[in-house]
Parts: sequence; C-alpha cells; structure tokens
Amino acid sequence: MPVKINIFHKMVLLIASLLVPILALYGYSNQVSVDVVKAGIESSTWNRLSFFMSQMESNLDQLSKFAIIASRSPGIRDYMESWKTDAPYDRIRKRSKIEEQLILQSATSTWVNQLTVYSPESKEIVSTDYSITDRDIRQLMKRESQTWDYVPAESGGEEAYFSRYTYVDRQQTDLLVEVRFLADNIQNMLAEFRRTDQANPFFYHPQSEPIVSGDTDSAIISELVSLLNRKSLEPSGSEIVKIHQKKYSVNYVQSKSLPGWYLVDYEPLEEILSPITKSRNLFYGSAALLLALSLSAALLLYWQVQMPIKQLIRGVKGLKTGNYSIRLQNKVHNEFEYLILRFNEMAEQIQQLIETIYEEKIRLREATLKQLQSQINPHFLYNCLFYIKNMASLGETEAVAAMALNLGQYYRYATRVESEMATIEEEIKLVTNYLVIQNLRIERFHFEIGIPESMRKLRIPRLTIQPLVENAVIHGVERSARYGIIRITGRSSGGEHRIVVEDNGGGMSDEAMAKLQQQLALPMDDEMGCGLWNVHQRLLHRYKGGSGLQLARSESGGLSVTMKWESDECG
Repeated sequence: MPVKINIFHKMVLLIASLLVPILALYGYSNQVSVDVVKAGIESSTWNRLSFFMSQMESNLDQLSKFAIIASRSPGIRDYMESWKTDAPYDRIRKRSKIEEQLILQSATSTWVNQLTVYSPESKEIVSTDYSITDRDIRQLMKRESQTWDYVPAESGGEEAYFSRYTYVDRQQTDLLVEVRFLADNIQNMLAEFRRTDQANPFFYHPQSEPIVSGDTDSAIISELVSLLNRKSLEPSGSEIVKIHQKKYSVNYVQSKSLPGWYLVDYEPLEEILSPITKSRNLFYGSAALLLALSLSAALLLYWQVQMPIKQLIRGVKGLKTGNYSIRLQNKVHNEFEYLILRFNEMAEQIQQLIETIYEEKIRLREATLKQLQSQINPHFLYNCLFYIKNMASLGETEAVAAMALNLGQYYRYATRVESEMATIEEEIKLVTNYLVIQNLRIERFHFEIGIPESMRKLRIPRLTIQPLVENAVIHGVERSARYGIIRITGRSSGGEHRIVVEDNGGGMSDEAMAKLQQQLALPMDDEMGCGLWNVHQRLLHRYKGGSGLQLARSESGGLSVTMKWESDECG
C-alpha cells in the first residue's frame, strides 16, 4: 500500500532538505578549518622546536670544539710534557697561564661550562673548576668518549650536568680533554622559549628525569612522560593525546648531539581551537533555533491547515460509507471554519434527506409486504379448491380435511399483518403447511426439514422462507419428471446464520444463475418475479453487509438457495 505524504510531512521534508545540506556543508567547512589550524599549529610548533634545537646544537658544537682547541694549544702540551724537566716555579707559572687560557675560552660560550685537561702519564689536572679530583677523572674515563652523557644531580651534591671527553691521541694516551655544562643552561633556554613563544617545552629522555623550566605543570608533564615511555618514538613527530579529559597537541624532535634526548612541546587544543569552537557552537545554536522556529511554523501549519483538511477528509469518507450523522468539530478560526460549518450543514441536510427517503422506502416495503401477504395466488387457491372438490366426489374425506386444515392455517399466517417479525419455528410451520398442501396435489416428491433447535427461536422477517420453498416446488419439482426431493437445513456460527433450501430439479446453467444473482441486487422489473427479489432486498436492508440470498448448484443437481443474515442473536 503506497504511503501518502500530507502537507505537514512535506513541510518537514522541505525543512530537512534545506537544513541538512547546510549543516553538512558547515560541518565539512568547520572540520577543514580545524584541520588547517591543527596543521598550522603543528608547523609553527615544529619551526619553534627546530629553531630552539638549532640554537642548542650550535652551543653544543661550540663546546665540542673547545676540546679540540685545548688539545692543540702549544702551552698546554708544553706544560703536560715538561713535568719531569721544569722547575716547580716554572710549572706553577705555566699552569697559571693555562688556567687563564681555559677560563678565557670557557667565557666565550653563552652557557656556563667547565673545561678540564688531564694527562694520564703525569696525572696532572688543569681545569676551570678547582674541585676536580682524580676520582672524577677515573669515573669519567669509564664512560664512552666523544659522547655527551647526562649525570643527574645528587642529593646534597653537584647539580645535574652533561659531560663529554675525548682523547687527543688514544693510542699514546697523550691528553684527555673534558667539556662539561650544567643542565641549568638547558632549563634557562626552555624558560626563555616558554616566555617568548608561550610554549610548554621540556627535555625528555626515556631513562632519565625530564628537564623542565621552573613554572611548568608537573602533573601534565608526568602524564606525558608516562605516555611517551610506552611509545617507540621516531626522530620527530606529532600526535594528539588526552590527559585529564583534555586533548593536547604534542610535538617532539630528537637532539642530534645528545643521544636519546627529545625536545617536547605540548599545547592544549581546547584553548587553541576555542574561537572555532565558539563559532561552531554559535552556528549550531542558531541552526537549532532556526529548526525550532521552522518546526513551530510547520506545527502551526499542521494545526491550522492539515488538521482541518484531515477532518474534512474524514467527514467525506464518513458520508461515503453512509455515516450521515457525522459532524466535524471546529477547532480553528480561519478560512477552514467556514468550510467546516458548511460541511456540517450539508451533512445535516443530506441526513434529513436520506432519512426521509429511507422512511419512504420502509413504508413502501411495508406496503409491498402487506400487499404480498394479502395477495392470494388464484391458481394456487383454485388448484386447492378443485382438489377438495375432486376428493369430496371420490369420498376421500381425510384428504379433504387435510387439505382444508393446511390451507386454512397457511392463509391465516400469510394474511397476518400485525407483526413484521416472526420466529423461525413459526416460519417452518407455514412452510410445512405449504409443502403438505403441495404434496397432497403432487404426490411425486417428499421434503426434509433439518433446522436445529438452537435456531428455532431466532427472529427473522415474516414470509422469508416460504418464497424460497415455493420457488423450489414450482421451478424444481414440477418441471422435473423424476421423483422430487426438497431439503431445508440450517446452521449457525456466532452471529452468522444460514438456512439452505435445495431441490433435485433441473437446476440452472451457470450463466443463468449468475444473471439471476445479479438481478437480485437491482431494482425489480416487470420480467422478474418478486418472491426471491423481495426476500433478498429485505435481508440486505435489515441486516449487516453480506446478508441476502446466495445461489448455487445443489449436490443432487438442482438449485441451492442460501438465506444468510447476521444478527446479535446466537443460535
């Protein structure tokens, strides 16, 4: 069954067809904007990290070159090689000059650093830090040379620092030069980077504590370090992580000079994307408001237009099905108010007209019924009277008495007009009288009546079964040369009742039967007998749809007429 789309549905579909593309387009545009901003943030952060890393790598490269410069200094070599020949005073003077040279070289770097020269042969140490001992040199030599190593701070001891040493000539163990700088240098750079670029950088190593500036959020960095420890990091990268129910954009780049160390920066996405988020929320809020207003307008249209139209349609359908008492309720005060009032007036006028016509039809049917009841078939009566005369002449007094008795009872019932309804039992008595009369006249048939006791008290219109039996006698038994049989049976199921009258006469062809069935529903004409038509019309107008006469071929070859009706009585 096709689905009918009314005006309200069309309005809702129109609103949806307008808003959905707009929302989809804006959603796409908003996502593109977010992606562009994220890409811009990532690019900007990458540039900042690269610049920071280039500055740090420049300082580290400068410090690495200090070792080469110190190892090639003639004064340092002369001092280290003359420990056996020079006098103590000369050695003190040379050492003082070397220390001044190392201090001056150390001062050329912007980072706080320390230079130390050690001769394994003479066990001589020259350093910008006078606290360096042989023990420190021995611990230093246990590490790999020419690599920056991180030494964490000891509780109550030295601060954390990075250290790198190299041999001038490892085979001859000529000289060992160490360059050391404090981790505070990196912390200061991170603090400056954070102050100028509004960033949150820190230095990260999987096996060490992160190096951070003084005013960073330690809780977030701790979570980030925990996340980074579970990942296998590339030399550089960017990703979105969720910490404390907030999203952060994390970018990192690996140091080329400090093995395993990464410069990491994070930024909260909510704060960066807040203008876009506010714009998106404002748009969606406006769209929701527009949708609410549109639905309100559609709802108003539904109540003011669609509901009255549905009422009018329901009213027209009611009139079509014969419910002429239907009236519409006026719930609107617009142009439809006039239509509804006029419809009610029209329905009232139609109802009055139909009731008038229906009453006239009822009176006409009653008059027809009374005419049928008062009508005495002359041939039937003449035949019965001649039968009585002939039997009296032959001295058959019992036959005369039987015919007179049944004929009197038959006409007494047929001419009663005080009640239109009768029980099936009364109708069966009339039929029995009629069949006994006909059986006295025509001795070549017999009849069988099988009406259940449960149906005999049901009330039906008077003279409805007798016309069916008369039709079976006249058109079935009398026109057939063989011995006739007439059966009258009944059955009831719930509120549906049936009485079947069938004979074994010549019957009718399928075409003639279909034509007669069709004529029963049409107005009666001069060519058609009134008995079956009258019964069919009375049942059709008195009872529910489906009531009336149904013609069929009987099992014995004759005609079967079924009288069907529906009522609230149960048989």
